[in-house]
Amino acid sequence: MKLSASTRSLLIAAAVLVALFAIGKYFGFQAPVKEPRTWALQLDTAAIITIRFEDRADHGNDLELQRTGRAWHWISGTDTLAPAAARAAELLDLFREVKVKRDMGMIRLLGERYQLTDSTLCRITFITVEGTAQALNLGSTTFAPGKVGSWTYVNVPGEREVYAVEGLLTATLR
Repeated sequence: MKLSASTRSLLIAAAVLVALFAIGKYFGFQAPVKEPRTWALQLDTAAIITIRFEDRADHGNDLELQRTGRAWHWISGTDTLAPAAARAAELLDLFREVKVKRDMGMIRLLGERYQLTDSTLCRITFITVEGTAQALNLGSTTFAPGKVGSWTYVNVPGEREVYAVEGLLTATLR
């Protein structure tokens, strides 16, 4: 059985492609696969000892609460006359589980649009008793039609994705 030149060329090209895929698989030449986030932030509220909020657009909104034992104390902030325990409970309840509702895209494309640039974002940081910090960058909010109501655009520091989450996360902070 004699194969034509075009059929031999096609078989050689197919063999080369299979060999390239096999070599790539063997040596690990694969792009890293990243699973989409389900939660932008999840906290073990009992382990939190410090809550820090930084508003880069207006530093007058910055605040810091710290827990010693079972009592919360104001370190800094504009409403330091309000009970620190009530403010801490409100923030821990609001940020305990921030579920991602929608992936909006990449920060480089959407940062300015959703007020997530270095000069306009807000950052809330929760520090645990072990010293680990969990932070979330908060951007602008918008109203969504339907049952949802309002959305806040967020970014996890160090990641490129912008997410939409339900709620007005900066309403009581700004």
